[in-house]
Amino acid sequence: MVSRKTVARLSRYRRLLVSLRDQGVRNIYSHELARHAVVSAAQVRRDLMAIGYSGSPKKGYDVELCIESLSSFLDGAVRQEVALVGVGNLGRAVLQHLAAASPSAAIVVAFDTDPRLVGTTVQSCRVMDAARMEELVRNLGIEIAVLTVPARAAQASAETLVRAGVKSIISFAPVPLDLPREIFVEYMDLTAALESAAFFSRRREAEVEAPGDNRGSEIGPIVKQLETLLARRAMKLEDLARLIGARIVTPGAPGGTGITKIYAGDRVSDLLNEASDKTLLVSNLASVQMLRVAELMDVPGICFVNGVEPDDELVALAHGTGTLLMVSPDGVFETCGRIYQHLSGNGRD
Repeated sequence: MVSRKTVARLSRYRRLLVSLRDQGVRNIYSHELARHAVVSAAQVRRDLMAIGYSGSPKKGYDVELCIESLSSFLDGAVRQEVALVGVGNLGRAVLQHLAAASPSAAIVVAFDTDPRLVGTTVQSCRVMDAARMEELVRNLGIEIAVLTVPARAAQASAETLVRAGVKSIISFAPVPLDLPREIFVEYMDLTAALESAAFFSRRREAEVEAPGDNRGSEIGPIVKQLETLLARRAMKLEDLARLIGARIVTPGAPGGTGITKIYAGDRVSDLLNEASDKTLLVSNLASVQMLRVAELMDVPGICFVNGVEPDDELVALAHGTGTLLMVSPDGVFETCGRIYQHLSGNGRD
């Protein structure tokens, strides 16, 4: 079954490729597309292979053919109609952004409670009275809605949409929605995105200004050797935790997850370039932001070091994403050293 993260990446690839095509680009390699999409080259290759498209080792991907393959996978035979709820500043911005809608979906009606807006047209979209929302959404057969209402109105609006037959909701409201499990909800949290950007900007500055640690230059060769050893030995996160004396806080995927790579550090730019769905992240930073970046890269497990315990919010989020969290009593260097010892046969099982 295709995950929501995979679909999101495929959609991003298509938007990037359309833009590159318009700039005259005819062929592109996986590492080039990966740089634009902020994922790994291996992830790009896996995603495109999953939809049955592959490139040439000499020329890379044919941009036009790749767009066609992505469109064939993403777009249904019939365009889906979308309702927008809330035509304030944010709602207007969303309407303007989606004026040239995806071939597979388009906003066809908007709803608001402001009598000054009802009956007007915004970006070629008719604004209707929110009191008629359930009736009109049901009659139009709309199954997708975008919520751009204040937090206080989000839950009631969502419930009305679900009663009218909506199956998927994109919510810009900064509150969780309590809806039936079968309803797909995609949260667009602009505040969290801005706070994450500010956090990592500060973190990056601290890394640049911090005095050097001579162990930083020593850990690189160990990590490279770990990749070689992991490639030779089938190792699961749960087994690795036991070998190095790390405590598992949240379980990972059922049946365990095999890993072939370890990334040790807190530099987000490096993690984005190097991580994959077979990578164990060893980090000092027990934060929601780091888990979000790991989730973006499909990283299956994180080992926090120096005995740093993740807080309740982080644990709950890891349960939701299926990310295995473990805590090592040792520092980054010592933890990687223990892993190396066991994989090389010098440690005790």
